[in-house]
Amino acid sequence: MNIVKNMEAVVIAAVALTFVTALASAQAPRARSAAPTSPAAAAKADAEAKADMTTIVVTGKRLTAAEKAKLAA
Repeated sequence: MNIVKNMEAVVIAAVALTFVTALASAQAPRARSAAPTSPAAAAKADAEAKADMTTIVVTGKRLTAAEKAKLAA
């Protein structure tokens, strides 16, 4: 019966224990490599990034006011 009276403290202790365990078992992030320092390397990396970019072109005619009204009804 004593646990029921102190349920709030039990829950807070469980949450605190969870956070402490998560922080203790977390790994430090890996160091990232430095950005290219030469302008040629930066331009090459920028060109490669642009080459991988997907471009979508949508072609079609616009609806007239009569067609819009017909679809809305």
